[in-house]
Amino acid sequence: MNTGGNDTAPAWPPASRGWLAVLLLALASIVSQWDRTVINLMVGPIKEAFALDDTSFAALQGVAFGLFYITACIPIGRLADRYERRLIIGIALAFWSLFAMASGLARTYVQLFLTRIGVAVGEASLTPAGFSMLSDLFPPEKLGKPVGAFLMSSPVGQGLAFIGGGALLQWLTTSPVLAGGPLASLAPWQAAFLLIGAPGLLLVPAFLLYREPIRRGTGGASSLPAGEVVGIVRARSKALIPMLAGFAMVPVVSYAVGIWTPALFQRTWGWNPAQVGMGFGLIMLTFGTAGAYFGGWLSDRLASRGVLDAPLKAAMAGFVGCGFFGALAPLMPTAPLALMMLAPTVFLANVPYACAGTALQLIVPNRARAQVSAIYITITTLVGLTIGPMIVGFMTDHVFHDPKDIRYSMSIVIGFAAPALFVLLSLARRPYRELRAREQH
Repeated sequence: MNTGGNDTAPAWPPASRGWLAVLLLALASIVSQWDRTVINLMVGPIKEAFALDDTSFAALQGVAFGLFYITACIPIGRLADRYERRLIIGIALAFWSLFAMASGLARTYVQLFLTRIGVAVGEASLTPAGFSMLSDLFPPEKLGKPVGAFLMSSPVGQGLAFIGGGALLQWLTTSPVLAGGPLASLAPWQAAFLLIGAPGLLLVPAFLLYREPIRRGTGGASSLPAGEVVGIVRARSKALIPMLAGFAMVPVVSYAVGIWTPALFQRTWGWNPAQVGMGFGLIMLTFGTAGAYFGGWLSDRLASRGVLDAPLKAAMAGFVGCGFFGALAPLMPTAPLALMMLAPTVFLANVPYACAGTALQLIVPNRARAQVSAIYITITTLVGLTIGPMIVGFMTDHVFHDPKDIRYSMSIVIGFAAPALFVLLSLARRPYRELRAREQH
């Protein structure tokens, strides 16, 4: 257990050491996105292999992955506030990489469901432990950009997964590589899981060798009892409740767009996985990455001017147009026009991520940061994966009754999210400013 931190911590570590941690966390985030993104290009073959409807496929992401991801988040967050975060991330990285590979060996829907649970439990460690590490490596007024750089790796990973995964699936489908050898008994989508799960194992030694940062800030050196953490949350509830509810709208859009856009293009315009992967992947890689970094930059910029609620203000400003462009994108008459609308949608959808991570670290004592971050991830993921992919799939199956009408389901869900975030974060701004003022004094 690391008990080296206290309220009079030494000087901040060199920026190079902090940015090395950002790089390692970003690389882990990138590989974590691969298997959970490429599966969205496999809607057709997986549904065919196991005779599924859209609702059952969405359950692989919304229940198998989402429900168990959030179930594991808080216990792992508590571990991260007690023990060395580098070890927790390194062990979990090996765990989720092996389960990602095991997804390719599934012979039944139940087996695939179980492997997605294993991936979810492992990946639940990364964000809460990563946020906590970064808050001990960068001073508060410079935290937004590192958090943004860490989180911009998510759209990078998604973009690479769409581009590379689409090409990989197309190659595995059309080439004779699966005609013989050790992969001969596997379908293309199964072989793809094996290949994209392996790279994460290469990062494990880097985390095990990284030196754990000293804990600093309020909260002291010793771990906090669970009851005290609950008290910390309760004391900040006027800010945290509308914050968490508002930030939950962000993954509603991200999951709805990320999971169902491949199906939208395949069903509406007849695109194959390689075409979808290249077109949508480039948008994720460029606009998603830019949006995530812009959110951190804007938060730091406002904070440098003395704006106490800078992360909330930046998130609201960035997300305001997301619902407009996102609701229009699925309704476009052609695929190129849909991609044009998706570009600002993806940019604006990624702006609030760095803002949320930064906002939480600035109003919570050190030894509760990973746990409160885990609560944030639990709530936002639960809402995001329920309203995003599950409702889109349900509406397509049971309201519109035609797979091609997924465009209307997506438009309705995405169009609701942005104004909801704006209203909820507006309610959080005053109590958040009061907490920040108290922390500074």
